[in-house]
Amino acid sequence: MTPAEVAERLRYRVYLGRERRAHRRGTLAPADRLPRGLVDDLRGADWRARLLAARLSRRTRFLPGVQQQETMRSLFAKRYASEFAATTTHAARARAREFAFFGHTFTYPDGIPWQHDPVTNLPWPPVYHADVPIHRGNTVAGDVKHVWELSRHQFLIDLGKSVFLTGSAEDTAAIRSLVRNWRAGNPYATGVNWACALEPAFRSFSWMWAYFLSVDALDDDFHIEWLEGLLDHGRFLYRHLEYFASPYNHLIGEASALYMLGAHFPEFSEAAEWRARGRHVLEGRLAEQFYQDGGSVEQSTFYHHATIGYYLLATLTARAAGDTLAPAIDQAIERGLDFSVALSQPDGRTPEIGGADDGKPIRMEHLPFWDFRPYYAIGAVLFGRTDLKRAAGRFHEDALWLLGPEGLARFDAMPDGEPRATSVALPHSGYYVMRSDWTEGADYVCMDCGEQAAGMRTDDVPNSMHGHADCLSVVAWLAGRRVLVDSGLFAYNCGGSWEAHFRETAAHNTVRVDGRDQARHIGKMAWSHSYRATCEGWLAGDREAWVIGTHDGYARGEAGVVHRRAVWLRPAGYIVICDELVATGGHDYEVNFQFAPGRLNVAAPRQVYFDDGATAGAGVDVLWTGSAAWTARTSLGGGAPDDGWIAPSLGVKQAAPRLTLTCSGSEGRTVLLTVLAARSPHVSGPRVDLAPSQASAMAGAIRVSTADGVDWCTARGLRPPDGIDTDALIAICRETSQAWHGSWQVGGTYVRCTAHPDGAPRRDHTTEDPTR
Repeated sequence: MTPAEVAERLRYRVYLGRERRAHRRGTLAPADRLPRGLVDDLRGADWRARLLAARLSRRTRFLPGVQQQETMRSLFAKRYASEFAATTTHAARARAREFAFFGHTFTYPDGIPWQHDPVTNLPWPPVYHADVPIHRGNTVAGDVKHVWELSRHQFLIDLGKSVFLTGSAEDTAAIRSLVRNWRAGNPYATGVNWACALEPAFRSFSWMWAYFLSVDALDDDFHIEWLEGLLDHGRFLYRHLEYFASPYNHLIGEASALYMLGAHFPEFSEAAEWRARGRHVLEGRLAEQFYQDGGSVEQSTFYHHATIGYYLLATLTARAAGDTLAPAIDQAIERGLDFSVALSQPDGRTPEIGGADDGKPIRMEHLPFWDFRPYYAIGAVLFGRTDLKRAAGRFHEDALWLLGPEGLARFDAMPDGEPRATSVALPHSGYYVMRSDWTEGADYVCMDCGEQAAGMRTDDVPNSMHGHADCLSVVAWLAGRRVLVDSGLFAYNCGGSWEAHFRETAAHNTVRVDGRDQARHIGKMAWSHSYRATCEGWLAGDREAWVIGTHDGYARGEAGVVHRRAVWLRPAGYIVICDELVATGGHDYEVNFQFAPGRLNVAAPRQVYFDDGATAGAGVDVLWTGSAAWTARTSLGGGAPDDGWIAPSLGVKQAAPRLTLTCSGSEGRTVLLTVLAARSPHVSGPRVDLAPSQASAMAGAIRVSTADGVDWCTARGLRPPDGIDTDALIAICRETSQAWHGSWQVGGTYVRCTAHPDGAPRRDHTTEDPTR
């Protein structure tokens, strides 16, 4: 720890001691805290009337979408009619006390026990917030994520929107009932819903939206009560920011909420201090949040967008309040959006990499979980970026509420722009994205060749981060269909293998050695002995790209193993993956391929066929060969988490086929060559097969039929058919019209295609350019 961190931790511990004693005496939240907490001009015997008049006379109300009610109502009656229908549906569910999250639906017709776990119905202890045992997994009352999610109150936004758009008295009454009930069951700084500062921050986002959307419909008594609750949240955040306990998305979310409360409630005497402290954290901790290429240092695509969302809310609040944040914040937001677009899959959604939960700081509409395209629409307008407009696809409801009708008009006036490149290297965060084009039918590969997370140590000192042990893992699409996916994250606190598996190497599309993870998993988010990754080569063309990566996670010790992987997206609709394992001594190797939901059929001893069920006859053939005998096992929805399961969101598990290849390798080089090739629905059968080697019982190459000929794919360490010679990590020789027509390579120095294996005359072809 730095001296500054030690000093802050000591200061905070002393403060907690004083606050705990005040909590015990019952003096922490005195009954007159609201009138005493107002600016001088509003104090006095008639403080209630003065405060209400000040609130209702404010000319600038929150963000632009809330400031033009009639125009917004007109837009939701026509252009956003489907979004309006969804709003009324979700508001009706909230009125009925029906809440869905983490794969469950919870209904509370007779009142909500806010401090009880929704799944187990067991109570969390109603003690001073810092004494709630939230770090004991599911052994207290259940997974704390469940009780927290309910108290984030994002359903209040749906009710607020309904009040704003329809004037619904029922929804106004529901807001009043829910907020009053929550405050009665969660006294200030008491219990689980105050035990982590990010929870009051999320609740503040929800409350501010609901408050400003419904403020004109509030009765005076409830209006005063809600303002007291907002004062409580601002005071708590000001005193309990997680400076060092959780200095990434948690801290930024808390600072954003604090800044917004200070900006939008200037009637509170502490508002200027809230605003200043929020700004100080947002600006001062910015450099710690992102790599130079725009990616989050937490190595989680979900929390990347959470952090971007917090900064978007803060910068838009500053603009609405006539304030200005440091220019570096807008620059970081724009880089973060570029990173997000670069990773976006053919359907526009983000790959599910690293930790995640259901907490979206910007959630005015109920989009699919991994769809962050509203951010692109917001960025298109903020930064005048036509390529972001194209990536967004439309001006989403989230963007409309944040930017208002004027933002919509600016978006509509912009032309669609072309993205800057199809394939992109993001070397600081470690992602290498290859795609054929930007259409929905594109081929796509994303390989992770970065650290587990920024600052992870390679020694025995533990670190906690959202990053998983997934180095050199790939996500792949062919012809616009998901093929290989990240397994996601099932739970933070369920205990056992279902909690641990999805973080570990076995859950990802990469290699395990001797049953070990690439880093040592201590438990939950804690790891030690993490790895260092290196990109050894990268080349991107218009419709193809390749990358070579390696890491040292298995290289430690006398009998270490270096894992090197090359991934090549070919322009003819197929992907080549070569895994090279260079070892001292013998080892057991395991390569996992986690497929998207669908079926995986064994087509031949070294071939499977993946069918997602979307289009008959348009699945993907997967073939493999190697320098040693690899044994295949397939699984789907078995009894253990590694038996064919993915977690598309927290608490949700879905059966999905999994292919596991294993072999026992000897000292030296062990190689596995895998090809994934999309079938055409217009051509019967596969377009790939195994080419036998005359010098080995193992196939020495995999042949792929393309519109331009037959590609023979091989690799160093294999025994390629006679007539093909190479020292490349991957080599391809193309056969057309009784001749070798071309050759290409990844790594190495040469590939030579001479006499054809069947003995027929062929024109020789040699490549000695290591970049092709």
